[in-house]
Amino acid sequence: MKDGVEEATDGPFAEAKEQLAGYFVIDCENVERATEVAARFPDAKFAGVEVRPIMEPCGMEM
Repeated sequence: MKDGVEEATDGPFAEAKEQLAGYFVIDCENVERATEVAARFPDAKFAGVEVRPIMEPCGMEM
């Protein structure tokens, strides 16, 4: 969030100047719900939070 407004980018990854500090795996019905959950993380107020789908064990993407 930036100035209280959710901000989204069209790139597949966060900006290169950012760094990975940790990650969460959450089980959601769709990427929109995962984005809603990620926006509630305390870190989202101060830094970018990247949302990505992960592959199922069988190799089929969500």
